[in-house]
Amino acid sequence: MLHIRVRATLLAVLLASALWLGAPSNTSVVLYDALLRTPPQAQGWSYLFSHGLPSQQMDERTVTLDTRSTVALKAGYFASQQGFVGSTAPVPTLDRTVGFTVTFTLQLLAETHSASNNRAGFSIIVLSSDAHGIELGFWADRIWAQEGGTTRLFTQAEAVAYNTTAALARYDLSIKGDRYELRGGGKRLLSGPVRSYASFIGQPDPYETPNFLFVGDDTSSAAAQFRLGQVSVMPISGSPGLPHGQYLRFVPIVRR
Repeated sequence: MLHIRVRATLLAVLLASALWLGAPSNTSVVLYDALLRTPPQAQGWSYLFSHGLPSQQMDERTVTLDTRSTVALKAGYFASQQGFVGSTAPVPTLDRTVGFTVTFTLQLLAETHSASNNRAGFSIIVLSSDAHGIELGFWADRIWAQEGGTTRLFTQAEAVAYNTTAALARYDLSIKGDRYELRGGGKRLLSGPVRSYASFIGQPDPYETPNFLFVGDDTSSAAAQFRLGQVSVMPISGSPGLPHGQYLRFVPIVRR
C-alpha cells in the first residue's frame, strides 16, 4: 500500500508539471492534494519546524498541523520554483503582470496570539516572479495583511472580520498588477496593494525568493492548529483587474 501511495503521489506531481508547461492559460496546477493521504512534504513541499515539536496528522481529507505545544514553536510548508530549502513542488511562474490565483482549502481549529497583535498562528505567503506579493495572517475571527516596506514592516494593515473556524473552506487569493484580492464563501473578503518584504533580515529568509509559497505558523509569538486540504494555482485570463469567476487552485518556516 505504501508503494502505491508513493507512486500515485509522484504521478500526480509529474502530471501537474506537464499540464502547466503545455496547457492553455486557464489550466489549474495542483501543488498539494490531501486526498492522496500524504502530507505536503511527500508532494514536493519542504517541511520545517524549530523551537519545539509540532503535531502533524493526516485524515481522509486534510493534513492537520498543530504548533500550540509552545508559543515559540514555528512550523510550516514551503514551495518555490527555485527550490527554496529543498522544495521540489512544481510551482509555475507567478507573473503578476498576467495575474494568477492561489486557491487553498483551510479550517483554523484554534489560534492564539497573546504575545503580539501583529502576529498570527497561521499565515500564507505568496510571492510573484519579482518577489512582490502578500502575507496574510489568520485569526479565529479575523484575516489581515502584513505590512511591507521598512517603517511598519510586519504590522497589521487592512483587515476583515471573518469566522475562519466554522468549516473547511475554500479561499481564492488572486494577484494581478499591483493589487491582491482574497475571496472566501463566494464573496470578496479583503483587497489591497501587493507588498515587498525584502527589508526583512533573518534566517531563513524567503522574502526575496521569486515564485514562492508558504503556509503554516511562521512566528514565535503565536500558535495555531489548522487543517489544510488542497492548494493549487492558475493564471488569470480575461479583462484587466482581479477575476471574479476564474481562479487558480493550489496548496504548502520563516521568521519572527
